[in-house]
Amino acid sequence: MKKILIVLPTDSLGGAENYLKMIAFHYKNEDVEIYAFKNNERGRWNDVGEFANMKFISKAHEVTGIIGFVFIMLFKRKKYDYIYTSIIYANSVVGILKTLGIIRSKYFIARESTSIFLRFKGTQLNFYKNIIRLGYRKMDLLICQTEVMKEQFSKHFKNIEKRTLLRVIPNPIDLKNSKTRSGKQLDLKLPDEFVVTAGRLIELKGYDLLIDSFAKLKSEHPNLKLIILGEGDKLEELQEQATMLNILDSVIFSGFVNNVYPYFKKAKICVVSSRIEGFPNVLLQMMSQNTKVVSSLCAGGIEEIPGIYTCKAGDEETLTTAMRLCLNTNTEKNRQVFDDYLDARSVDAFIETINTTLKDRV
Repeated sequence: MKKILIVLPTDSLGGAENYLKMIAFHYKNEDVEIYAFKNNERGRWNDVGEFANMKFISKAHEVTGIIGFVFIMLFKRKKYDYIYTSIIYANSVVGILKTLGIIRSKYFIARESTSIFLRFKGTQLNFYKNIIRLGYRKMDLLICQTEVMKEQFSKHFKNIEKRTLLRVIPNPIDLKNSKTRSGKQLDLKLPDEFVVTAGRLIELKGYDLLIDSFAKLKSEHPNLKLIILGEGDKLEELQEQATMLNILDSVIFSGFVNNVYPYFKKAKICVVSSRIEGFPNVLLQMMSQNTKVVSSLCAGGIEEIPGIYTCKAGDEETLTTAMRLCLNTNTEKNRQVFDDYLDARSVDAFIETINTTLKDRV
């Protein structure tokens, strides 16, 4: 039986956490341990607890959770077959502990969750660069989501590939899970016609741009609603924006939703409006349910996806144009196009690619 260790910052369920959750389910018949530095008590990993040993360490702060994790690993001194992480400081913590011999593993597979060289500047960027230098020395494989991300790493850390395999492996999607969950009934009665998006309510997601675009389309489609799935510190600001545009009664802020798939399936169109992403996993989820999908070019590789409607990142005018075109076009042919594209991104195919790539390490 393989011994699997998965380490994440919190029990949230953003893109990086969703990726690790898919990995956990892939190994559900193995010996799986999951550690989160902070426990926000949201219960979003409860289903994984049916087969994995989970420890969400601190209710106070991620730093105290990291300290607790170090002591746990010191006590266990267990050797793992595979370690999986995804967010920079989780990658770095595990990497440092491997360097010190506190954690041992056959393979350490880390994944970059965002493009730090595009997203951050100044002191914050220097901080991340320093922890990468400290913690990325003992990785067997560092997964980049796109070629752009890989090129940035190679440029800023010129020696990284001397000690670590740096590879582009596109994000996986759990198609079996998406099909099962899309068929589940919702307690909420959905509007007859609506646009849907999903993600944290932060500036990078571009929901201010989406609300502006929706307001323009509203005059052409008077029955259309906008549903925003997610929670975050921009909620009041976005509500005020919708009020100023006189469309608040048509914009539904649903908060965090455990099952997004029925929303995606029943929407008139699904939209990713982000200014910047590592790669938006939610885009793949939307494609699994709906043939009408719009996305900003917020990450490398999106322009290569067949069938979706794209626009410039951070540009409300081209977003409006893409949404209008998508709404008014018959996209039935996209179902087969999307299915073929997503089949190549299955979790099983993703793990197989990892195992094949790791042979180069031997």
